[in-house]
Amino acid sequence: MNLQTDYLRTFIAVADTQSFTKTGRLINRSQSAVSMQIKRLEEEIGRPLFERIGKTARLTIDGKLLLSHARGIVQKHDEAVASLSSAQLEGIIRFGSPEHYTTGILPRLLAGFAAAFPDVLIEMHCAGSDIVQKGLDAGDLDLGLCTEINKQGRIIHHDHLVWTASPDFKVRKDSVLPLAVEDECIFQEWAVHALEQAGISYRIVYVSRGLSGILDAARAGLAIAPVIRRNLPSDLAILGSEHGLPMLPKSSIVLNTRTPPLPDHVNCFAEHIISTFKYTAG
Repeated sequence: MNLQTDYLRTFIAVADTQSFTKTGRLINRSQSAVSMQIKRLEEEIGRPLFERIGKTARLTIDGKLLLSHARGIVQKHDEAVASLSSAQLEGIIRFGSPEHYTTGILPRLLAGFAAAFPDVLIEMHCAGSDIVQKGLDAGDLDLGLCTEINKQGRIIHHDHLVWTASPDFKVRKDSVLPLAVEDECIFQEWAVHALEQAGISYRIVYVSRGLSGILDAARAGLAIAPVIRRNLPSDLAILGSEHGLPMLPKSSIVLNTRTPPLPDHVNCFAEHIISTFKYTAG
């Protein structure tokens, strides 16, 4: 049995998106090419990996078993390639991202790359999407994670934006809703727009420069806050339509770059970011 890493990457993407069409857009291949790779992987294993229900692709029992190994196989492969290439790369990378996109992933993202490429120095700039994009446009940053896509951008992950609050927090219909938001963050705009469209009165009672501040405000029972689901701590609750709150949009994490061409060490870090989000952020 020979499990090709290209097929495993496609398999993981289909498992994450539950869609052959979405996977095609994600990895820049046609739906038929995605289907062919999955078919060949199933032929190699001798068992079906997905159950097709309408347009949804759900893992079979064997598919779930393979997924438990596939992420590790691909990650080890990428680490081996990076290690063998490390002596050839050196330079400085200026990388920007909002805190809410790198929380929980940043240590692994930076430490893993530094171990493989010790001669590459990464300068990390934590700021909102608008500021990161301005840095890219001005050539002050090489790579940046943003919510909006530019002409050099690529969507690398999706996550749901949710309302979060202390488990004891009560949403009262006849009172003004207290809101905690990040300063200069597009999630503030989305949250305010959703509340106004739903006719819900609100007041911004806490403004923070980063994610940790609004989570503390929610934890203290001071307000509710819009955060992406992946960043939700276990001691906070998700509030939804059952509490009278409107649904929030899905966030697209976009890897944007400065104007090409990019040097090899920057391109290598870009692929490392994509791989980290694809196999860790789900």
